[in-house]
Amino acid sequence: MESDSVIYSLLGRVHLLMRRQINRITDVEYMRVNKEYSREIVRLGLESGHPELVELCDRLRVAMELDPQDEAVHANTKGGGGLLSRLRGVRGGEAGGDSRYVHSLR
Repeated sequence: MESDSVIYSLLGRVHLLMRRQINRITDVEYMRVNKEYSREIVRLGLESGHPELVELCDRLRVAMELDPQDEAVHANTKGGGGLLSRLRGVRGGEAGGDSRYVHSLR
């Protein structure tokens, strides 16, 4: 993954061009932290057909490693699924604490 300054530069330029060329407002900070949102913005940018926007979106896709197969490789090397799948695996007894509050209203 590229450095934060390079990614923020690309995000800012994509945001500006999307606002000017296809009248779309984006959230730069949310793009930085949410890869699903970034993928959707890149998809919209690529579909726009604007040459500079297409080039920037392609560079952003590479810089942020937004390809789906990249994420699958990272998930496999980190020892399994993501946070959501690990949280689903935790049961009331495993988490500790008072079991009367697990799966019920307090």
